[in-house]
Amino acid sequence: MTQVSGVQLVAVCDVDGARARQVGEQLQVPSFQSFDEMLEQVPLDAVYIATPVEHHFPLARRAILEGKHVLLEKMMTTTAGEAWELVRLAEMQGVCGAISYQLRFYPVFQKWREVGLGMQPVLVIASRHPGIMPSPYLRPEPWAGIVDFLTHDLDLVLWVMEREPITVTATFTRGTIVPDDAIDTLCIVLDFGEAKGLVYGSMGGWGMPTFHAIIGRIGNARIVSQGVEVNRWAPSPSGVYERVSDLVSTEIVQADTTDRLLQHFSEWVQGEREAPPLATFEDGFRVMLIHEAVWESCRTGQLVSLDDLKRSLSIVQGKH
Repeated sequence: MTQVSGVQLVAVCDVDGARARQVGEQLQVPSFQSFDEMLEQVPLDAVYIATPVEHHFPLARRAILEGKHVLLEKMMTTTAGEAWELVRLAEMQGVCGAISYQLRFYPVFQKWREVGLGMQPVLVIASRHPGIMPSPYLRPEPWAGIVDFLTHDLDLVLWVMEREPITVTATFTRGTIVPDDAIDTLCIVLDFGEAKGLVYGSMGGWGMPTFHAIIGRIGNARIVSQGVEVNRWAPSPSGVYERVSDLVSTEIVQADTTDRLLQHFSEWVQGEREAPPLATFEDGFRVMLIHEAVWESCRTGQLVSLDDLKRSLSIVQGKH
């Protein structure tokens, strides 16, 4: 954050007072153990909340009510209902709200989406296998385990499709890879009507290839090490379809793209209101709605209608 142009870091806060003081001294800014005290004592425009997921909602709500812009780490909240309340509050308070989905800021994912949309998608696949996750993620809550990792890929599929699915079906396993009750495998099927989405991954799949592909009516696009491989179908003079291949090279980013996300968020809150590729609170809510459907489908073994789910949560979009 200290490296982002147009941003001045003015305070840090952590429930671990010693840790807060250490970081505050290192960055030469005031440190706090109380979030409320920081908001009361330090003039600031925006907050970046990177706590465990279960603390996102109360902290973001408090900041929004104080008129602060908010960047939340993923997942947005623990429930779709909480996410929807933050969307509404941010709109009423006139503040910007964004979610830290960094994959959107890798040039290769941006080009993959751009090229893939031109293929007229009928199937979008996103799969990654992180291996055994660090201990803070090995918890039984439905937003922990591999769910916390694959939420990035779920956001990518929704970003490509630019709309909510009609239904969601999901399966997962717990405690099969590591000796605890964390979710360690997850498979999500999204039905968009004329198109489908698939998100899957496993803690036991370390070393398996990452796979992101868009298969469309007129061709396909998949991410490879050098960029985006594109295949189109062209009719030959004999009437048989031929494959026309191309490789679209992109900038290779070796480090994390959080700096690019922070730069975009900074520009957004200062008046550059065109959001893409930044994931807004509305985007975060859509992801949380899918997660809610995932948990319901895994609990019941049934397909879940998003319209039914929204009615059960008393969520009526467009009518506040």
